[in-house]
Order: sequence, then structure tokens, then C-alpha cells
Amino acid sequence: MPDDKPRLTDDEQRNYVEALETLPLLTRTVFLLASRDSFPYAEIGWRCGISVDEVQVRVADALLGLDRHMRVRPTFIGRIRRALLPWRDAWATARAREGDRRLAPWLSPQKRPGRRSAIDWIAWAFEHTLR
Repeated sequence: MPDDKPRLTDDEQRNYVEALETLPLLTRTVFLLASRDSFPYAEIGWRCGISVDEVQVRVADALLGLDRHMRVRPTFIGRIRRALLPWRDAWATARAREGDRRLAPWLSPQKRPGRRSAIDWIAWAFEHTLR
């Protein structure tokens, strides 16, 4: 019976092994037990001494790490940043229009730093994510 799984080329196989070697030992072990050996998560957790939730996190981390290492196109974060560019421009326009007084009061030279509101923290996180 023919195998329906797509085969990797030699370069892809080398890249895959390289990507596996970049993962932390426990993450790599959990991923290989789940993907190659098809163990249930409960058994993997028992063998590795971690919870089933931790097994799920480790498998997800491994998949993200492998994807990050093997992908040649833009990363997930890069695609998000590109999708947010129009929102970033609109935010910059609104800040310029408001003179940083309403949206970010701690940046205004007339006001002393005060207690930040939730929107200020969101603005700070948004700006630092896009840098």
C-alpha cells in the first residue's frame, strides 16, 4: 500500500533536523513522542513528568519553532505587523491631531506624569509591538 504522506526533499529534511535541534530538549522530546511515536498526551505527560496541559503547550511551542525555522516567507508576527500598518497610521494621525494631550497625557509637556488609563497602556503596548 503506498504511503499518502508527502515526502520531504533532502534539503527540507536537513532543514527539519536542524530545526528540531534548535528546540529545547523537553520540547523536542514531547514533540517527537507526539508526532513520530503517536503517544497520547496523557502518556507523554506521565513519561516526561509534566501535566497534559504542559504537553499541549510544548507541542505548540515545537510547531511554532519548527515553522519559524523552516519558513522562508514572512513570519506570523510579520504578517500581523503588515496588516496593522493602516491602523498604525490612523493612530499616529489621531495623536498628532490631539497633540498627545488626550490619548497620551503623560507625554504632554504641560502635564506631569499621572496615573495611566487602560487606553494609555494599550497605546504603549501597540507602539512597542510595532517597533
